Amino acid sequence: MGDTASWVSTEPSTRVRLEREAESRLIDNPNSEQPSSVDLANALARQLEAEGRFARLVPQNRNAREAFQRSVQIAREGAFQHHAQFIHAEERDNADPLEREDYFVFSLGLLPEFPALGWRIGKGRSNKPNHSVDILVHDGEGVAGVHARFCWVKGGGGFFLVADNLRDVPVMLNGETLKRNALSMRLIPFRNSISIGECNFSVQFQERSSSQEEQFQVELSAFYAKVMRENAPLLLPTPSGHETTIGNWIVRNPLASGSYGRVSLVSHMHTGQPAAAKELWRTERNRNSVDREVYIAKHLGKYKHKRLGVPFEFYHKKIVDKAERARYAKMLDENWSPGHADAIDLHILYSPLSTSNFLALIKSKASLDTRTQLFAQVLDGIAFLHSLGIAHRDIKPGNLTVRSYDPPDAQIIDFGCATRDPSTIYDRPGTIPYLAPEQVEGKHHDRTVDYWACALVGAELVGLRRKSNERIAGESYAHLCAWLDEQPSLPLIKVAQEMLQVEPTKRLTAADALVKYLLAFHEVNKGRKRVGDMNGVSSSKGVKAA
Repeated sequence: MGDTASWVSTEPSTRVRLEREAESRLIDNPNSEQPSSVDLANALARQLEAEGRFARLVPQNRNAREAFQRSVQIAREGAFQHHAQFIHAEERDNADPLEREDYFVFSLGLLPEFPALGWRIGKGRSNKPNHSVDILVHDGEGVAGVHARFCWVKGGGGFFLVADNLRDVPVMLNGETLKRNALSMRLIPFRNSISIGECNFSVQFQERSSSQEEQFQVELSAFYAKVMRENAPLLLPTPSGHETTIGNWIVRNPLASGSYGRVSLVSHMHTGQPAAAKELWRTERNRNSVDREVYIAKHLGKYKHKRLGVPFEFYHKKIVDKAERARYAKMLDENWSPGHADAIDLHILYSPLSTSNFLALIKSKASLDTRTQLFAQVLDGIAFLHSLGIAHRDIKPGNLTVRSYDPPDAQIIDFGCATRDPSTIYDRPGTIPYLAPEQVEGKHHDRTVDYWACALVGAELVGLRRKSNERIAGESYAHLCAWLDEQPSLPLIKVAQEMLQVEPTKRLTAADALVKYLLAFHEVNKGRKRVGDMNGVSSSKGVKAA
């Protein structure tokens, strides 16, 4: 499959090209033997299949192989042309049945009759157009007319198997029975065994290079927009051999690793819901830190504030011995482990997934209006946290997510440094460039450190550029104040100036900032269309605060 394949737009262009080639040959050689309509259809199907294939459905047992061969035979006789285009049959007639390259094709360039429904599979209904199926299992044992569907679903981050037959004949995925009810849908993992009646199959996903995968995502996004009438899911829908299952969640590729945990992309096997899973290995050494983070996450989960991206599900596993710890570490990531022999618990915190954050916002062309509204939402979340007596202590662009630009929708995530202590001696929380002056060895600090960090993020939103690992202090603080004084009188600049006070008690609070400077940007954008987003930001030219 080439890197330049275009799956969504392939069908008309390929069909037209083949038909024009046939017409050209007829004009140039009117007496020559022309390919039959069946040959032309087969050539078209092969072209479409190659350009857009993302998976194949492979017969695994004798019943499935025999049913497949019956479908191949009637297709070769010129019947069932709609179904024939999804068939890829081994050319060698004398090949070993267990070694034959026989399978049904899943391709975005060769769509089913009703793409929104997906690829319907069954033995067909003789009185219906195309027998009401796309993948024909001809006279398969125990197979209903329309037995199941293979499809993408709205909001689901992957390819699904759906039990969908009026007779309520069960479908099985990896030994689990699916029926036409609330339990009818499951995400298809990389390793799978599917039973349709007495016919067993497996879905084998196409392996692609990174450039092919990138192109596939572009085409899949176009497919979702056109067919599903929604944006593509947040997770890459192509499974990999590295995934594993913990509880009801399929663990996919990691996002980041820390000293005692890791964040991974996961998807729910029932709904396909994408999420971020933070693994915390609790040891005798870090048990207080882990217990504090789990407590804060569960405590915040009671309030459901829309500006807080708090975990919505928790998984806990007691680690009995070293062998079990090693097994879990390998399941989650063979290249990462807790690193200590004293791991006693594994916690996994499942949180909403967002594909963008303030790091991307700062570099984007989002309008000043949008930036200010998103920043106001962050301050709203901080004010709520502080009203609960909780300090975040790690406010930075990477922990501020952008769920939507239209309308603006921001959330605060990662409460691993959060505390309910009103005053805390410096225990190395947070990220160096956003630490307040009082966050140093031997000194105490309180929740006002969040205001300092927010002010730096706000300044970066309007053009401040500085060294990545620079801590604001001394000369760099003087340069920063001078830079702020030179800027236009913008709400973000005024907030930054009043929050960036060396004396903690003099810092403007988040709640006061919303009332004093950001009232016009606070929760005023519901249903509002973007004006100027992605077309340029009206901020001063960025300079370094050396």
